[in-house]
Amino acid sequence: MKELHLNAYAKVNLGLNVLQKRENGYHEVETVLHTVVLHDVITLREAGEGIQLTTDGQAVRSDAQNLVYRAASLLREQYSVQRPVEIHIQKHIPVAAGLGGGSADAAITLMGLCQMWKLRLDGRELHALAARLGSDVPFFLGGGAALARGRGERVQPLPPLPTTWVVLARPRITVLTEWAYRHLQVAEITRRPDIPSLVEAVRRRDVPAVGRLLGNVFEDLIVPRHPVVAELKARILRGEAYGTTMTGTGPTVFGLMANEAAARRVAEDLKGLEDVDIFVTRTFAEER
Repeated sequence: MKELHLNAYAKVNLGLNVLQKRENGYHEVETVLHTVVLHDVITLREAGEGIQLTTDGQAVRSDAQNLVYRAASLLREQYSVQRPVEIHIQKHIPVAAGLGGGSADAAITLMGLCQMWKLRLDGRELHALAARLGSDVPFFLGGGAALARGRGERVQPLPPLPTTWVVLARPRITVLTEWAYRHLQVAEITRRPDIPSLVEAVRRRDVPAVGRLLGNVFEDLIVPRHPVVAELKARILRGEAYGTTMTGTGPTVFGLMANEAAARRVAEDLKGLEDVDIFVTRTFAEER
């Protein structure tokens, strides 16, 4: 019986800017992303019948609406694969937190099933399939650091940052991505991250400069409704952080920290807050 165990890594948005809404309903974005060590584990096993999906995450669907199921189904349909697969998702990345867990799981499932089913897809074919699944999925095919444009599917790899410790603080509140984009008034945005300067800082691997340039246009939408986001940023900044911002459409706040000890001190301080989940991780990139 063939079996694969694969890690699907979370991401943070070092910078997220929204430019305008396209005619097709999607927004034009530009964002700098970086994967971190926090990850889910995907197990693929050639057994059973059709596609069978299980998960140990209570808030994760295990039906045909799950992105992982859709990834497997898309591959089977596109390439007339008859072989069955059992998929299990061991969740560690918080759900609906701006950390890209679902997209990461889908991307690693695509790559794993291509290996298991011996589908010799080139990078362009794999990217096209990933883009059909979701805006963030193409980024997770390579991970590391990247600039993403369009609706997120146009990915330009960047040199990954030196290993940098990261504190993630995820309030137990719900911010739906669809809601956030629908309520964001693009023409009224007054604070935008300087994406070109951020890209150059990443290219220089200048972590303090990256920290100073962190930014997310959704903060001004989310903070008035959820003041805990501003409180988390303030508390992280008191603890030897290069900078802090929100990732995705939230609600998770992260800080790039000066070192591991600083990260763990801040995490210990934040653990005193109610209804906030704290993670200490670090930037990560697989060798290409």
